[in-house]
Amino acid sequence: MRLPSPLVRGAVGACVVAAASLVTSVVPESSWVASLPITSELRATLPGRMTGLAFMVGGLGLMVWAWLSIGRDVLAGVRHRITPLVIAWSTPLLLMPPLFSRDAWSYAAQGALVAKGFDPYAVGPGALSGHIVEAVDPMWMATPAPYGPVPLAYGGALARLTLDPYLLMLAHRALALLGIVLIAWAVPRLAVACRVDPTIATWLVVANPVLITHGLGAAHNDVLMLGIACAAFAVALTGHWGTAAVLAGAAAAVKLPGGLVVIAIAAVMSPLARPRLRLASLAIAGVVAVVTLATIGELTGVGSGWLSALGVPGLVRSPLSIANLIGLGASALLSWLGDTTAAAQALQLVRLIGMLMALALIAALSLRSSIHNAARAVGIALLAVILLGPTAHDWYFVWCLPFLAVARPGRRLTTALIGASTILTIAAPLNSSLRGAAIPILVTTSLVLLLLTTLLTNLPTLQPARPARVPATTV
Repeated sequence: MRLPSPLVRGAVGACVVAAASLVTSVVPESSWVASLPITSELRATLPGRMTGLAFMVGGLGLMVWAWLSIGRDVLAGVRHRITPLVIAWSTPLLLMPPLFSRDAWSYAAQGALVAKGFDPYAVGPGALSGHIVEAVDPMWMATPAPYGPVPLAYGGALARLTLDPYLLMLAHRALALLGIVLIAWAVPRLAVACRVDPTIATWLVVANPVLITHGLGAAHNDVLMLGIACAAFAVALTGHWGTAAVLAGAAAAVKLPGGLVVIAIAAVMSPLARPRLRLASLAIAGVVAVVTLATIGELTGVGSGWLSALGVPGLVRSPLSIANLIGLGASALLSWLGDTTAAAQALQLVRLIGMLMALALIAALSLRSSIHNAARAVGIALLAVILLGPTAHDWYFVWCLPFLAVARPGRRLTTALIGASTILTIAAPLNSSLRGAAIPILVTTSLVLLLLTTLLTNLPTLQPARPARVPATTV
């Protein structure tokens, strides 16, 4: 029997994921999702929720299978139009509840804080009441917003029109969609400049199920940050480095790591990587980006108080952060040895060391990277922030994906990017929304392991990325 095409297979998987989200996602009790027939009944029982989780993992598996099938062709030299795939796989998720994370509900509440005159960098959503906070994670009810002025000002403007949390969530998903459009515009241009096949890069990044499900499906503002950063790099390659530096500041005004694209902009400004010229380029591009960031804060009225709230995400002790793993291990060992004071300080100390190491690596990359490896330098810098920072969520992986994908990745790096994408997509339901729920964790873990074993043993046969026709400027 002939299998459906990857486009159809991925679209069916996305529809299954969308339907399952009506059961598995946390939604406001006042929303239309909470009172839907059948799904609301399934949400009310443990067997019903387990059914939803099973369908969710199965739908994700179909999406990854379709993506890998396209990748097998693309890596073998078969041409595919990637844009129709992305549209078909993304459309079913556009109006659905946010996947795997409750952050989008926090975005909606933080916008409402701005609309009601509260300082979102001084108080948390707990200062509000009513439908707007029904689905906010209790962990973030009393914490200030760690995001830049762009999403908060945007959310505040919309919250003046409506306080319906579902509509506000959809508005933030529109920002994620804009981010994907910017990434889709920038990646082929960066790939050509980097002598990488743009079809391979576009498949690896834009059609990646991590970007579609975690980025668009969960409506994370990381995608807008990344889209602006990719656009900044692409604009810099056209010689408009001033505009690119302004865009870098705008990316940082969404989330601070987006500003690291200044490394690539400085490399374009001084391609020979001579220390004095590079320092001057970094200083100029950095000043323009910082001025842009501060200006956006002032013009929107949100300000720059978010810089003092950057430690808020560190409340989550994610095992994806190497610093967290080492710190938690050291803390547990010291506690076992009876030194409770040192145990309490161990995690913070290791996190501090991790950030200092990340900053040292970023400084080295900024000064030593040439125009020919600027994309790789930005990708490594972002990866260092993820792995050595105080916390790391699975969707943070998309930060470095476009830059590493266009950095002329060899067989090992390409395999690593594909494998990581597969794992992070299938394992997405194992997030904080399952914490403390032993049966859901056990069932979902079993399904995830089964699918991962099947998919990881059938990865595409990888070939080195083929060179593409290159314009005069290359990186």
